[in-house]
Amino acid sequence: MKYTMALIAGLSLAGCAAQAELPPRAIVEPSLIYQAIEIEQALDAREGQVIEEGAPWFKVVPGSIPVIITAPHATRPLRNGNRRFADGGGTAALALSVASLTGAHVIYTTEEGPSDPNYYDDNAFKQELARLIREVQPRYVLDIHGSHPYRPYDIDLGTMQGRSLLGDEEVQFELISALRNEGILNISSNRFGASKNQTITKFASGLGVPTIQVEVNTTYLSPSEGNLEAQRFSKLVQAMVRYVESEQPGNVK
Repeated sequence: MKYTMALIAGLSLAGCAAQAELPPRAIVEPSLIYQAIEIEQALDAREGQVIEEGAPWFKVVPGSIPVIITAPHATRPLRNGNRRFADGGGTAALALSVASLTGAHVIYTTEEGPSDPNYYDDNAFKQELARLIREVQPRYVLDIHGSHPYRPYDIDLGTMQGRSLLGDEEVQFELISALRNEGILNISSNRFGASKNQTITKFASGLGVPTIQVEVNTTYLSPSEGNLEAQRFSKLVQAMVRYVESEQPGNVK
């Protein structure tokens, strides 16, 4: 009798295991991380490099889907007449890596420009972002920033206390789900709410687009620092790719 019950239990468990959904195949290749490291290092090397007045200081990479990703602090911004610290080239490397697998549009700083796009509105970066929003009509905007490595969270999502979502809470909840599915679990809400000053989040949501300021602990944005940091960066890329692709037709490229 005990043997029969054990056999039935075993068969039942086997059946459950057979029906369980397997995790999806990994989509990020090491070659992409090598490219990201090159981008990170090239942008970080621009620190202290003076450019001529009127020279280009940001770049737009056109995409093919209605999603915009920004990295306005990939290089040091100018705020109140002084150079402020950069969030690092890793922010742009993240945006470009996600875009390469999804077709999202990207705008990021390439030089130490004459303004701070996340503090002032009267600059060419914001003008170009406004043009891009009018042209693309994006589902949402993700604004990427770097956060101090001593912060306790992996990611902090700034939504102006929910106002920048414009009532579309799913934009935030689906991002949280995608991050957690990749093992990025420590997520904070509105530690940096993006409601002060003239932020990208305030600007883009003011143009009618749900927008999230994504503050990333820099331990996830420094793939050049070593194998563990590169793997953390890779996990974050994969999470964001799956998030972007979840609302787009077709499969990951």
